[in-house]
Amino acid sequence: MKVAIIGAGLSGLSCAIELKNLGVTPTVFEKSDKIGDLPGYLLTSLRLFTKTIDSPMAYLKKNYNIDIKDFHTLDEIVMVSPNKTISAKGSMGYIFEKGPDKTTLENQLSLAADLSINFNTYINLNDIKKDFDHIVVATGSPIIAEELNVWITTFRAQIRIAKVLGDFKPGLLKIWLNKNYANNGYGYLTTKTKKMAELILIVSDIEHNELDDYWNTFISGENIKYDITAVNDIPHIIGYSKPVHMGNIYFTGNAAGMIDSFLGFGSIRAIESGVLAARAIAKNLDYSKLIDPLLKEVDFMYNYRKMINNLNNNDYDKLVSFIGLPVIKQMLYNNPIYKAKHGILFPKIINLFKQNSNKINLL
Repeated sequence: MKVAIIGAGLSGLSCAIELKNLGVTPTVFEKSDKIGDLPGYLLTSLRLFTKTIDSPMAYLKKNYNIDIKDFHTLDEIVMVSPNKTISAKGSMGYIFEKGPDKTTLENQLSLAADLSINFNTYINLNDIKKDFDHIVVATGSPIIAEELNVWITTFRAQIRIAKVLGDFKPGLLKIWLNKNYANNGYGYLTTKTKKMAELILIVSDIEHNELDDYWNTFISGENIKYDITAVNDIPHIIGYSKPVHMGNIYFTGNAAGMIDSFLGFGSIRAIESGVLAARAIAKNLDYSKLIDPLLKEVDFMYNYRKMINNLNNNDYDKLVSFIGLPVIKQMLYNNPIYKAKHGILFPKIINLFKQNSNKINLL
């Protein structure tokens, strides 16, 4: 059996690991000259958004035999709306690192895969269709799905990633919610060390040439005075492929739609999708059925995103105030059973109040 994997990211490498475990050695193509996205960046896994009370590491090891290590535990979350700030401390989740560094998720998976990778190789799907029995699209982008007319976009934004220096508390995630400089996106800071962090702004529904104005409004409005050492801008497109399996082609990771359009989480699902594609190929299983629970998770978060889009800055203040109440904070952050599916009640309540208020005003 000949299997090609296009892309040596999280889903592609996870697929390669599982295929090897099942007795199939794939051919892996990667357009870059090394493992890991550029620029490298930190990502978080919030306990609130995980499937079980297990850590992501334990979950992946137990269910998929994928072994990864986190970069740092997430110990504090600070949320800032235009006029409100709350802080919560405890066992909040985990911080992972992506990129070319040796400790990143991609390089952890690459070591486990132990495969020769064809670097600097850009693949045109039509050029290899007849040469392989199965092709796994793990490109981290919708390009191939768009070419095949199976891609549906749900969220589009511009992202600025800045490396900053200052005095930081490791294990901190700070989130800013403000329509004035993020539209339906948000800003956030994740600490890497006591002296280094990443400051990221995600602005929805703009073009790249508009990003400077939003960034400057963010920096000045929040009085951010960190020393910025590097800045990288990347376009951000979230959506899904429908279908995720066409003939001998399988979409995984971001190419399948594993990133949610609410907060942009998706790394764990990307790894899962890669393993599931491998199982479908090696065991002749229905990949669409295997991946359906993951797509339902993403769809749930898309409904979350649609409700949040209806909120304005005053609503952000109400939301942050509400989740900052002691009882709510205890339930949200310190109850291991509580999950995001329960939290959808909060934006629902605010939207309901808005609708009723508008009806009253019309009367």
